[in-house]
Amino acid sequence: MPHFVILTYFVIAVLAWGSVLGLCAAVPQWRRAFFYGWRMLVGSAVGFVLANLASIVVGGVPVLLGAALGVGPDDPAAQVVAGFALLGFFIGPLIASPLGFLAGALFSLRRTLQAQQAR
Repeated sequence: MPHFVILTYFVIAVLAWGSVLGLCAAVPQWRRAFFYGWRMLVGSAVGFVLANLASIVVGGVPVLLGAALGVGPDDPAAQVVAGFALLGFFIGPLIASPLGFLAGALFSLRRTLQAQQAR
């Protein structure tokens, strides 16, 4: 469920960022910011996707391992599997998505600034 909520906010953020990039492209004094902005937008999208994939792995791998090992509902290990599923599928996206979005944007900005300095 949180993936659907987070995805809505992600789309809103991308549309808002795209609107700001459109303004940067249209206003001659802001065109320099467009160079950095579109790279940050791509980096934030990649960071968002990678963070959500990591969250799904945290929730899914223990469930698959529990199913493969035959962990039943009465087994004490079932609580551990359920805890990882709760963490990865419900709590993880709420934390990982914004962090991945921001980390991707900052990573892209840093790489762009380093590339500019190397010229």
